[in-house]
Amino acid sequence: MTVPIRIVKNWELADVDQVIDVRSPREFKSDHIPGALNLYVLSDQQHEIVGRTYKKSPFEAKKLGASYVLANIREHLDHTLIHKPKEFHPLFYCARGGQRSKSFATICAEVGWRCSLLEGGYKCYRSQVLSNLEALSDKLKIIIISGRTGTGKTKILEELEKRGENIIDLEHLARHRGSLLGSLPGIEQPQQKLFETLLCNKIKSLKFENPVFIEAESSKIGNVQIPSPLWKAMQNSPQILVTSDRSKRANYLLKDYVNIKTNQEGLFALFRLLENSGLNAVAEECQNLIAKQDWISLANVLLESHYDKRYDRSIKSHERHTIMEFALPDLRPKNFKSLAKTISETHLDI
Repeated sequence: MTVPIRIVKNWELADVDQVIDVRSPREFKSDHIPGALNLYVLSDQQHEIVGRTYKKSPFEAKKLGASYVLANIREHLDHTLIHKPKEFHPLFYCARGGQRSKSFATICAEVGWRCSLLEGGYKCYRSQVLSNLEALSDKLKIIIISGRTGTGKTKILEELEKRGENIIDLEHLARHRGSLLGSLPGIEQPQQKLFETLLCNKIKSLKFENPVFIEAESSKIGNVQIPSPLWKAMQNSPQILVTSDRSKRANYLLKDYVNIKTNQEGLFALFRLLENSGLNAVAEECQNLIAKQDWISLANVLLESHYDKRYDRSIKSHERHTIMEFALPDLRPKNFKSLAKTISETHLDI
């Protein structure tokens, strides 16, 4: 006897053993429910073929799609799901809670597993993410950790998190350091929708009665955009300002941005930006320093000619209220730890 399929609106049910995303790998990569397993019923290529066929003949498309779906589900049953016990309870979803997820759930229910189907599929989930970002961003008591490039703002966030404070590390979620030289070697950025999913998940985990520390960023981090509700909240938030000498920041930059010596594409994009800003002589000087492999001088020039000026313009445009200010004598781990301790132990009335 076939086990009835349960239709649900919540993807975070305690009795579900595994959320299964049956969409194509390309759809899954774009965004998915956290923790979901991608067991596609149509591959990227198959999805495109069925779509093209549907425009000519819906009947032929459904027939072709059914053959693909059955072959792929068989593959998953023979491998990924082969050792699942009788008590296994999966929750399936596709783009809109339609044929793809229903097909997989129907076969698994015939096997004898208790199956759930997400009503509305990914579209329902995505709508809830956007709703949560809008509603929850307004509730956050944000404090911006601000300072020029190379002042160790990310390290300060890490130390605050170790002390149990609320933090949102946007650069970690975006897999990018937030500048033309900020790409991480060998690491691909999430697509915009997935970035928003990761961000929403992080926000939901916070203690809303406590301050939330976020590093000062521009509205765009690499290829992803900070969602407008959070960006608006960040712009209206007070800041803790961290300062340090340029020479110390240059040394720190070389250690922290490990790919500054190898990211030629990023460097040349930065030089083009300098040239477009009328700083041709600075761009030429930077290229000469690269040829000499004088990295510390290059770091100093980039800070003085680009990053510091960019930061100063940003400070003037935001006009945030500074609630604390710290001048770091040097940029060693013990000072980041000490600063985080001081911030954590100070009553911040915001």
